[in-house]
Amino acid sequence: MFPTSSQSAEYSAEEVIRRVDERYVGDSSVSDITMVLIDRRDRQRVRNLKLYSKDYGEDTKTLSLFESPADIRGTAYLNFDWNESLRDDDSWLYLPALQRVKRLASSDTSDSFLGSDFTYADINGFEIDWYDYNFVNESEIVDGEDCWVIEMIPKPEFKDRAEEATGYSKMQSWISKEKLIQLRGQFWELRGNRIKFFTSSEVELIEDIWTVKRLQAITTRNGRQEHASVLQINSIDYNVEVADELLTTEAMQRGLD
Repeated sequence: MFPTSSQSAEYSAEEVIRRVDERYVGDSSVSDITMVLIDRRDRQRVRNLKLYSKDYGEDTKTLSLFESPADIRGTAYLNFDWNESLRDDDSWLYLPALQRVKRLASSDTSDSFLGSDFTYADINGFEIDWYDYNFVNESEIVDGEDCWVIEMIPKPEFKDRAEEATGYSKMQSWISKEKLIQLRGQFWELRGNRIKFFTSSEVELIEDIWTVKRLQAITTRNGRQEHASVLQINSIDYNVEVADELLTTEAMQRGLD
């Protein structure tokens, strides 16, 4: 049962975040996504990719495979998200021009995800156990939905590790009490006096799973927009067959051929 406004006092800020993390999103999924990159002059670049995801118990493997345009076709990103908090995720990037798979170090995950405002850490998620959580506001309306506003700051013992992995000094999330999804986010970058704003929209119930179909990230510096990116889910199917051999570094190199 999802919490309602009257239930909010029953949960701590950390419990809310854990409920978001544990929300059922299918045991596997395949989605077609359009990525739009927007510069400060409002010029756009469009990329299309397919995303495959599969759970293995409490662990998740995900493959992002770019289909177009031609200059990025065949580029692939593979991530193994291990549930164990002290174990770093495993990630690999394949660039067809180099014809080799590069294993990403933990320090690489704060880098831009293929030129977008999303980092690899934004795509992968963060380690819940590394942070302290506090309510900024226990009731704020966003797009007609009652939300918790929760601040996340790295614990002292995980500060260096969390900042290296994410590139953020702190984060705030607006969580829908009904749907247990983030509707807004505000993340403070460690470098360059930048703040990143996330907005989720076009939330639909697909196969009984609340699904964000449009996610926007805007990077600002000293209050001015520098760049923006949009991830638009054109279609998604849950609990479909995803072959184990697809989620491998060998499959990354085979790509679309």
